[in-house]
Amino acid sequence: MEPTNTLLKKRGVGRSAPLTMPGLTGLEVLRHLRENDATSTIPTILMTGDAREPADVARGLNMGADDYVYIPFAPEELIARARSKIRSRRTEEALQNRTRELEVLLGASALMNHHMAKGELLDLAPSLLLDLLPGDFALVALYDDPQWETVRLIARESEARYDTRQLARQLLEVPLSGKVIVWSGESAPVLGTFPSGIIAVLQHGENAIGRVVIAGQYPRYEDNHLRLLGGIIRQIALALHNAALYELQRNYATHLEEMVAQRTAELESAQKLLLRTEKLASIGHLAASIAHEINNPLMPIRTLLESIVEDLQDQRIAYDAQSVTLIMESIERIRGITSRLLEFARDSNAEVRLLDINEVLHGVVSLNRKFFEHERIEIREKYEDVPPVHGSKDQLEQVFMNIALNAQAAMSGGGTFTVHTCEKDGMVIIELTDTGIGIPPEVIERIFDPFFSTKPHGTGLGLFVSHGIVQAHSGVITVRSRPNRGSTFTISLPAGI
Repeated sequence: MEPTNTLLKKRGVGRSAPLTMPGLTGLEVLRHLRENDATSTIPTILMTGDAREPADVARGLNMGADDYVYIPFAPEELIARARSKIRSRRTEEALQNRTRELEVLLGASALMNHHMAKGELLDLAPSLLLDLLPGDFALVALYDDPQWETVRLIARESEARYDTRQLARQLLEVPLSGKVIVWSGESAPVLGTFPSGIIAVLQHGENAIGRVVIAGQYPRYEDNHLRLLGGIIRQIALALHNAALYELQRNYATHLEEMVAQRTAELESAQKLLLRTEKLASIGHLAASIAHEINNPLMPIRTLLESIVEDLQDQRIAYDAQSVTLIMESIERIRGITSRLLEFARDSNAEVRLLDINEVLHGVVSLNRKFFEHERIEIREKYEDVPPVHGSKDQLEQVFMNIALNAQAAMSGGGTFTVHTCEKDGMVIIELTDTGIGIPPEVIERIFDPFFSTKPHGTGLGLFVSHGIVQAHSGVITVRSRPNRGSTFTISLPAGI
């Protein structure tokens, strides 16, 4: 056999004479190779004796040539360049494959992240495996179910001849000495199963949580398939772990809501008990106050009656008219106290209907106008359009009358009494303002207490009763005052519509 150098020389290689190809040029051959999908990525080296100008070389490289070899050349150089280009092409293909695998894994991860329920993920996983890997049968099972009731599997229609449930149980019972079993042909772990397949452990961290199987008529599974399957399995395991955490969090939230509801019920019960206790304490305090207030007028009545009894025993016929008058005044005071208390306690069944609060206020103002004018008090009415309120006309009139009479008493030298209504945040606001002597700051917090009064002869029940009526209407009554500048009582009642 002749040496390689001798053969090349006989064919013109190594001589300075140009070497040309019949029919097609090298660049035309290159163009056909690149246009054909089957040969478009084949590494190509152009051998030329003519392309000496940089523009000629650039033309070939732009058409897809990987390298140039000038004639004459040494065979060792050509072989070295060919090996280099083959390695580069393999590296490029490997990089492209890994990029595609990463894109596939990212897509799978994004798809599974849309599902937070374990059942949905188990339904999705087998079809996802068959979409991303070659195969005809896939299943996913979790170890937390000893009876494998959580098995999810899918089989191609062409493989319907298999008893997939029975096949699944057989594959799940195959012992795994490691984390994965790959079979092909005669090495199938279950007789009559698919010619090739993979059984892998579904694992999160150090914990094995289940098993994955993919199989089919595919000749054999290569390393790139195993690598992609490993990435998919990790994504499935992570998604299932996240689903378990989500379920735990949701259960905790539900349990927390139950705990909050239970605690709220306990607090409401405690609050009702506290209110009952406070009510009983208030009743006790009220009873003591009533006893004190009634006992005060009873003392002079008793003294005067004892004096009258002595006169009768001494057969004195003349009576002390002043004593009788004092007795009548004391009795009237007791009657007034008991009457006010009855007004506070009664009318729990008072008629409640929709009321035009402006109309109710105007009625109270009209009733008192002459009296106020006599006391040199000017009345100003500022009514805005407000919705009606649910309430008892008689009780609300009593509230407005009490405040109006208190205002008149505070303006003994004359002044202005202003009535204003408006709506705010679903509440009807009534403001009753006077320009009287005001309420001392040190007692303003006590004006709604029973039997407390700033008037010399007041019973201290008017504002107490008014406060109770407003509360019974689900409203609020407040007061602000400045000494010698006047007071404003604000009543807020919920709108009826």
